[in-house]
Amino acid sequence: MIPWTTTELRWRSTLLGAMIPGEQLAGLPGLAAIEQQPFWALFEQAAPPLVRLGLRAAVWVLTCWAPLLLLGRLRLFGSLAPADADELLLRAARSRSYLLRQLVTLLKVLACFAYFHDPEVRQRVEGFGGEGR
Repeated sequence: MIPWTTTELRWRSTLLGAMIPGEQLAGLPGLAAIEQQPFWALFEQAAPPLVRLGLRAAVWVLTCWAPLLLLGRLRLFGSLAPADADELLLRAARSRSYLLRQLVTLLKVLACFAYFHDPEVRQRVEGFGGEGR
């Protein structure tokens, strides 16, 4: 598969960071605040080609085309205000288009995988479980 460009990597980080923003109440960092390189190295080795292709398609569609088609704005996802970015992702997730909904789902799943791949995040989340396990 063709390696990601610097621009595509930035777009991917922006989209996935919007999926898991920082949470002040629980004291957990957002996805953008953690080291993701170990996850992405593993992903490139282990993910099936169709999943890797789907991720790239999701990044392109949601970054470049969705702002125009869903919000009527000729901008990239990364230049949207946080409220507009949230609205775009919500509209994409509720779209009548099965393909668009699946692209959002793929991003959500990969954002969670990347987030919980971080040992500190896993340790902090396990601490919320209490003693009743």
